[in-house]
This record gives sequence, C-alpha cells and structure tokens, in this order.
Amino acid sequence: MLLGTRIRSRRRQLGLTLRTVGESSRLSVPYLSQVERNQANPTVTSLASIARALGVSLNFFVPDDPPHAVVSRSGEGHDLHIRELPYRVRSLAGKGSGLTLEPLLISVEPQFTSDFSTHLGEEFLYVLSGQLHLKVGEESFLLQAGDSAQHPSTTPHAWGNPGESVTQLLWVGTPKLF
Repeated sequence: MLLGTRIRSRRRQLGLTLRTVGESSRLSVPYLSQVERNQANPTVTSLASIARALGVSLNFFVPDDPPHAVVSRSGEGHDLHIRELPYRVRSLAGKGSGLTLEPLLISVEPQFTSDFSTHLGEEFLYVLSGQLHLKVGEESFLLQAGDSAQHPSTTPHAWGNPGESVTQLLWVGTPKLF
C-alpha cells in the first residue's frame, strides 16, 4: 500500500479530519491532502509529525519487515504493573514488529469506576466474566459475560465494575500502548 493511502486509511479509521490532523501536526491541509493522494512525499520530519497526530510510530507507515504471524502461548503473556491503574492488566501481545493491536486481559475489582478519558485509536472489549458498566459519550451500557462493545477512543468513555465479584474482560485497542 502506498504511503499516502496508509496515512488516509489511518486518519479515517480514527474519524479525524484533515484539518484536525493539520492542527496536531502543524502541517497545512493542502499539503496533507497532497500527501494522502500520493502527490507529495513528506520529509521524515513531516512524516513523524503526521505519525504523532495519528497516534502511531513511523514504522506504521514504513514497515521494515513484511507482516508475519505472532503466536503467544498460554502462560507467555506478561503482567503490566501500572501504578496509576487500580486494576490488573495482562498483555496478551506477542513481540512482533509492525503490529498495531494491543490485546489485554483486564481484571476489574468490584465497585471500581474509571474517570472519563479520550485518546487516539479504537477500542473493543469482550466481557469474559462478571459485569461492566460502559459509558461512551452520552450512552450507557451494562454488559454481562459474553457481551462486547467497540467504539472510537476519541469519544469520551469510562467503565466500571458495579458487581460484587471481579470482572474479567478482553480489551483490544489501537494504537499499541505497551
């Protein structure tokens, strides 16, 4: 896939306008439009600014290796110890290069509720056990085991465990966080 096409695809995936990316990257909308239509080749500095505005690394646009399968066997994931998070997070991702999805197994303690947050990317979550109260923008959902949800991360969102037991969920998001 051509560089400009990859940039446009990522921008549209995030639901961003050329103007928004232009403001974040400090590049003009006409220039970004030319880049997306493969009529201009960005410098490394400009491409780095575009990548930052789209929440990805330079390798996202210029992969140095062709994509390949990455397998993680049971027990190979690693726990992520993040002091700011009051829940347990286990990475299920392999160590391949050029991967953009971040799959996590999250254990949410009873009665926990997060603050609203926004960031670049997209999120998918699947409730394995327990229940999860999900708020996305003005909408509110109570998810049970077997339920799933997907939303753009640029929409303010929050979630919590209203139950009396630990909730386990599979969370998959972009861009890769860890």
